[in-house]
Amino acid sequence: RSTRAATAKKERIWDFGVIPYEIDGNFSGLHRALFKQAMRHWENYTCIKFVERDPLEHPNFIVFTERPCGCCSFVGKRGNGPQAISIGKNCDKFGIVVHELGHVVGFWHEHTRPDREDHVVIEKNNIMVGQEYNFNKLSEDEVNSLGQPYDYFSIMHYARNTFSKGSYLDTILPVEIVGQKRPEIGQRLRLSEGDITQTNLLYKCARCGRTFQDHSGSFHSPSYFSKTPAVDAERCEWRITATHGEKIVLNITDLDIFKSDNCRTDFLEIRDGYWYKSPLLGRFCGSRRNSNIIVSSTGSRMLLSFITSYRQAGMRGFAAHYEAICGGDINLENGGRLESPNYPADYLPNKECVWRITVPKDYQVALRFQSFDVENHDNCAYDYVEVRDGDSPDAREIGTFCGYKIPPDVRSTSNKMYVKFVSDPSVQKAGFLATLVKEVDECERNDHSCDHDCINTMGGYECGCIAGFELHSDRKSCEKACGGVLTQKTGSILSPSFPREYPMMKDCAWEIVASPQHKITLNFTHFDLEGNTFYQSSECDYDAVTVYSKIGDESLKRHGTFCGSKIPPAITSDSNVMRVEFRSDKTVQKTGFAAVYFADVDECAVNNGGCQHECKNTVGSFVCLCRNGYMLHENGHDCKEGGCKHEITSANGQIYSPNYPDNYPAKKDCIWHFSTAPGHRI
Repeated sequence: RSTRAATAKKERIWDFGVIPYEIDGNFSGLHRALFKQAMRHWENYTCIKFVERDPLEHPNFIVFTERPCGCCSFVGKRGNGPQAISIGKNCDKFGIVVHELGHVVGFWHEHTRPDREDHVVIEKNNIMVGQEYNFNKLSEDEVNSLGQPYDYFSIMHYARNTFSKGSYLDTILPVEIVGQKRPEIGQRLRLSEGDITQTNLLYKCARCGRTFQDHSGSFHSPSYFSKTPAVDAERCEWRITATHGEKIVLNITDLDIFKSDNCRTDFLEIRDGYWYKSPLLGRFCGSRRNSNIIVSSTGSRMLLSFITSYRQAGMRGFAAHYEAICGGDINLENGGRLESPNYPADYLPNKECVWRITVPKDYQVALRFQSFDVENHDNCAYDYVEVRDGDSPDAREIGTFCGYKIPPDVRSTSNKMYVKFVSDPSVQKAGFLATLVKEVDECERNDHSCDHDCINTMGGYECGCIAGFELHSDRKSCEKACGGVLTQKTGSILSPSFPREYPMMKDCAWEIVASPQHKITLNFTHFDLEGNTFYQSSECDYDAVTVYSKIGDESLKRHGTFCGSKIPPAITSDSNVMRVEFRSDKTVQKTGFAAVYFADVDECAVNNGGCQHECKNTVGSFVCLCRNGYMLHENGHDCKEGGCKHEITSANGQIYSPNYPDNYPAKKDCIWHFSTAPGHRI
């Protein structure tokens, strides 16, 4: 968790406020919608622009991915290519993603400001071991708060118990002011007013203008309706963002801007995109009432800049109206996508969008829905998505879809596809996100390298294996399936593909079954799994090995869940059946594990091994033990009364009265003497 105290390092500021991004393919459509909502939230209140990365244009960019750190990001622009914004498990919440994007924009946590002692108190004794660095104060060389006051309500502020040893313990508290309630800290709902102000200062955003994300809207220059128009020069910027696949139609309804040669000094400039490099659609000046100048974008973004000098004094400026138009022709060379109007927010009523998709000859069009939520009806009579095998409404219907279940992948038979989305005036839903791919059957070629089966998929292919085999981590070779029942007295267990990296998304289970009155001992000889070294199931959230004893037909007793790189201790079962389970997720792969096992007769299972008190099974043998206050007889089986003085030096434990839990004997005088290292208490 490296990372609203603004960065003081100018090289970490994203050029022109443009932050290119990519999203890892392992995220679902719902995740993608969440990321877009969070990015749109930042765009809506600032001049920051999150754009899909163009490899030819954007050498530096962020990648939404999942790393072992969970939720984390570099602060600002790193400047050496891709940089991760990790959204791990339990991080996929709107406020958390907005917070992590704050790090990307260039903000440290608010409580790391150099002036934090005037505003918060850090309770260092309550911080989890190993997390103290998250509360370090930064220097003025690293943080520049741009003259803004400390903001308790910043989305970049920790909560009171962040990284606490217990949820009831505070790690950070606002300074108490007599007669006032401490402010709440750590909100994850939205950007605060302070966040917005500081971002616009950091990126030198124009003081007038805004970002539009609605389907349509009207706007005008600042002094358009003023009876005393501004005398000072102005620089304003409006950013219009539509849904992917939509185009923007702008109508300049009134124009009154000082006229200069080629509109050089005072003008309204319109660009077909998000920044100064985007193609120029027009530069306007002069006076035209009821002008109705129509300007259309080719993509889903439009940038308007209004620049004036002192010469503009006494003139109105301009008024305009825009509308986002859905549908159109798509010529697909690589990949693309379709979105319902206003996605990921609810689509608009009374919409009809038609897309005609064309790919090169000898290819087909493939469509895969990533998320889908369209008003449901048995016959899709209200809102629906219609897909046809061609480029006209008369082409063969592939399917008509509505409801909330993601439709199956669809594929055309030619190089053209027709897609229509319709909404009625009543219920609106979140809509859909779909990816487009130019498709070819790779399995018809002879270079797929699959060991057994080749399975054609959208945009590629997969290898498969016949029954009894499973896919190797190289995704092409086949090997015997993992798991099974093992009945030999000795043997070994290996993770899939060992000693190479195990595959993603594996679930394996081995049951080692020994003869009755036997126990099984398992020894790991190699261990390398994703995660830290833990023996508790709550800590192994990613890849893990879990070992059980099977008691009876159904009951399982867990010995431990293991991950990381430390070899677990030897494990002996409590019965004659041991179960070993291995799971891997879809992120990091390691070399896995190797283990050997052997079955050993349990001498204690018959007549308590002949022991009077307790019998403890050992490898190849057993030992008899006596209860507290007794000692083992010379015959190694019986117990006799012994002394009752005990020297105890262990760090923790329990003490018992003689013969516990049975009645203690008469005439006993017992002493327990505890000793520990200097500086410790008991």
